[in-house]
Amino acid sequence: MGTHDTRNPCTKLCRYDAADRCIGCFRTRAEVKHWKRLPDETKAAINARIAAGGGTVSRKDGKRARKLDKKIRKLEAKLATLRLRRAELEGPGLKAAD
Repeated sequence: MGTHDTRNPCTKLCRYDAADRCIGCFRTRAEVKHWKRLPDETKAAINARIAAGGGTVSRKDGKRARKLDKKIRKLEAKLATLRLRRAELEGPGLKAAD
């Protein structure tokens, strides 16, 4: 039995950036998908890499980020509706000044 840190670093903020890394725990999509089947040495190496890079996003910060994402989606939907209304008011002959 080793002394490796093999805990799952998931923070429940599962969203991926352009480099295909989770923005919550900084694992790759493949690492997340196969975590349970990875050998302990590999898990420990991944956790060491994450710790060296500054660690994971805390659960509290992750929850706050999810709330902000939800607000952003609502505002984007509202903005799209307002842009449609504006386009209807301007008519087909006028251009929008975005």
